Amino acid sequence: MRVTITIPYNAYQSLIERSNQQGRSLSNLAAYLLETSLQAFPPHDHYQNRSEAMDGFQRHS
Repeated sequence: MRVTITIPYNAYQSLIERSNQQGRSLSNLAAYLLETSLQAFPPHDHYQNRSEAMDGFQRHS
């Protein structure tokens, strides 16, 4: 699947440097990091519905 995201400039620079060091594309590195991150932190069952979560983070009142 293809997605478009907006990230901070510093994160972008870090991804570019790391992808160059590893000899892989930026897209490949980003997909790898996202996939490994999701495997390390399984989904939480405590969210009742979408209004209680915002982009994967709990809202603070």
